Amino acid sequence: MLFFLFKLYNVAINSYFSQDDFFHLRIIMDKNITDIPDFFTSRLEGQTFYRPISRETYNLIMYKLFDLNPLSYHLVNLFLILTNAIFLILITKKLDKTFLTVFLSTFIFLVSSVHSIELYYLSSIQTLLSTSLVLVSILFYIVYINFRHINYFLASLLAFSVALLCHESAIILPGFILILEAFYGGKFNVKSLAFKLIPYFILMIIFLISTTSITSLPSQKVYQPNFNIKSILNTFGWYIAWSVGFPEMLVDFVKPGLKLKTEFMIWYKDYARIIFPIIFIYSAVLFLLFFQLRETLIKNKFLIFSVLAFVISLLPFLFFPQHKFVYYLSLGSIWFSAIFGTILSTAWRYSLIHKALVSLVILFLVLVSNRTTEINAKTYWAAKRAAAAKAILENFKKSYPNANKDTIFYIVDDPSYPDIAKEWGTSSQQVFYILSGSDALKLLYNKPSIKVYYEGSGGLPNNADKSKVITIMAKFPY
Repeated sequence: MLFFLFKLYNVAINSYFSQDDFFHLRIIMDKNITDIPDFFTSRLEGQTFYRPISRETYNLIMYKLFDLNPLSYHLVNLFLILTNAIFLILITKKLDKTFLTVFLSTFIFLVSSVHSIELYYLSSIQTLLSTSLVLVSILFYIVYINFRHINYFLASLLAFSVALLCHESAIILPGFILILEAFYGGKFNVKSLAFKLIPYFILMIIFLISTTSITSLPSQKVYQPNFNIKSILNTFGWYIAWSVGFPEMLVDFVKPGLKLKTEFMIWYKDYARIIFPIIFIYSAVLFLLFFQLRETLIKNKFLIFSVLAFVISLLPFLFFPQHKFVYYLSLGSIWFSAIFGTILSTAWRYSLIHKALVSLVILFLVLVSNRTTEINAKTYWAAKRAAAAKAILENFKKSYPNANKDTIFYIVDDPSYPDIAKEWGTSSQQVFYILSGSDALKLLYNKPSIKVYYEGSGGLPNNADKSKVITIMAKFPY
């Protein structure tokens, strides 16, 4: 299984840094381990959200240990994905106790194409680490339900506290506690439940109050919440679509009324002709199995729990229709896999026809994941920009190996670069995004004072010392 995973995600694991990666590393490049306490009490320049453990502390430790070796960072993301798979096994064993459900849920989770995005986009460490800690908190609470020992309850609270310091989306953990008590806590007692939930809500309130002066939502339109029901349902639909295997880039090609833009069939017709029918077939088979076995399935506590857990996992992201991404499925994919695994394991116990249909669904899931992972390598922005960043920085290092602290780089447009779209910009604008402005070059030369300007993004200042300017054309490897 591990061999299969490394083969499936080999390209992603071996990709380079890009965009946000350079920014997060640059802001800690001159920091030391002794600066870690400050990460918890103040905000570094340019940072908005409060994630001191999964971002500043993590990046500082990794940078000190591995410098600019991207493989190390990708392997940590992979390790967390595998760790979350282990937590899925433990939770499923405790709540369902059916070997086939445990096996199928874990298998479906591991082959999900969601993970290729989490591996390309290194900043996914924030949601991956938060997911791990939320699952640890849930596991401790499950043990607490079984043994009623205060230490397990306190351990659950501690894991929740740390999860909040990794990603604010962990704030939905009390929702999991609520449904755990409702389904597995024995006789439902409102007063007892309220007493148990109070410490979690106190931690939530402390987190929100203490971070108000440190963090707030950015002013950009994409970060503004939208509480329109239609918008929320549309966003929820996209997270389901990505969970079943559709690529993230599809969202850019769907018009109102669920109509595809003609460009999609022109650029990706081979993918669409193969994968779309397969997704439709296995989704239809899965729905058919559920409908046929509905009387059994609606009585399955673990299935209903997983459906509710999936919805709860997405609550922090459903109100941001312009800021929806596959990597926000780190926690949701756990429960989505559990839903699939439960339905398939239930169907497997019936006739040979049911076993054949389950086998077909699993085969199609693997095929879809493989092809979507392949197309992510070609279309996902972090994958493409990582390849470009590596080539561009190798050219800089080869052409200008000894840049000093006063060096000024000026990146100019390539006149042969195609005019793709106004929003896309010129070649130097693209390099600006790929290298995160001056961040990548400051890291490359380990000189925070280096200045970098781009013809397509502001140009060269009039007061720049021309004798120190090195001009280079923005060229791409594709």
